[in-house]
Amino acid sequence: MSKIRVSIIGITGYTGLELLRLLLAHPAVEIAHLTSRQHENTQIGTLYPHLAHLDLAITNTSPEEAARDSDVVFLALPHKTAQDVVASLHGKVKLIDLSADYRLDDAEIYEKYYGIPHNHPTLLQEVVYGLPETVGRAPVTAAQSIANPGCFSLLSQLLLFPFKGRIKRANIVAVTGSSGAGKSPGEGTHHPVRNHNMKSYNINGHRHIPEIIRAGDITAEQLNFVPTSGPFTRGIFATAFIELKDAEARPPAETARAAYKGSPFIRIMPNGEAVALANVTGSNFTDLSFQSGADTMIIAQGVLDNLVKGAAGTAIQNMNLMFGLPETDGLLNLSPLYP
Repeated sequence: MSKIRVSIIGITGYTGLELLRLLLAHPAVEIAHLTSRQHENTQIGTLYPHLAHLDLAITNTSPEEAARDSDVVFLALPHKTAQDVVASLHGKVKLIDLSADYRLDDAEIYEKYYGIPHNHPTLLQEVVYGLPETVGRAPVTAAQSIANPGCFSLLSQLLLFPFKGRIKRANIVAVTGSSGAGKSPGEGTHHPVRNHNMKSYNINGHRHIPEIIRAGDITAEQLNFVPTSGPFTRGIFATAFIELKDAEARPPAETARAAYKGSPFIRIMPNGEAVALANVTGSNFTDLSFQSGADTMIIAQGVLDNLVKGAAGTAIQNMNLMFGLPETDGLLNLSPLYP
């Protein structure tokens, strides 16, 4: 079988670089184009010395030209910038968009949370939401264009999904590392401030809320979501207090194992053991823990690497499914970085 020709549009951000790292280890892939409007004909090792061993140039190739020379295109563009690019490429090449622009299927909700109108509202119904563990493998396999989930929402959905349709209320506190804020520095992400600090933000107003409530089959009024900045670089550590409408008849970990049967990157901790961020960093694994609380309450915790399972790793899972490859190709060999 000939190799899959892959292009990354927007290579210079953290997500684009993580995609490249993972794709270089994928046995069925070859790189076609790495693009950036700011760095025409620049060796990637010149910008990023950790990649100095690679003979790969960044170009300002247009998305349309890159698509003509590729089997699949990954868009690692900022939110709101990808809208028109997705529309111009949809149906012409297999496409995986890591921005938020096509994650929601309602233009009004998109405008509410992202603050601008959507230029292509009818296309929201055609782009498939790419979280195989909750939407199933068949929709992803058949998709022409995929909207990759947000990192906060991905982990939160995995905590809620086993109890979908039975949730009365959920309260989630999710602590993220600084890489989740992207490459551009800001006052809140500056290392001297963040290194010794924790700070919550956008409480019950975070743009990932519409994604989270979909997997749990709840409304925004049934969710309290507290995103928090943590003093580390990679990863998300989330705790969910899930109140069910009725009592759980079996240990909640058993319910979760049944929900994620056949999901190779979900690891359910035995006997309610605690999860630890260091056990997943650098890998595509998500570790989940479920314990019974008082009455109808479940205490769920989860960890993932926001740049891998929360972004690039899930995108490659989706690519594998779209091309009929094993879901684990190029990913299962990424053991966590420990310590």
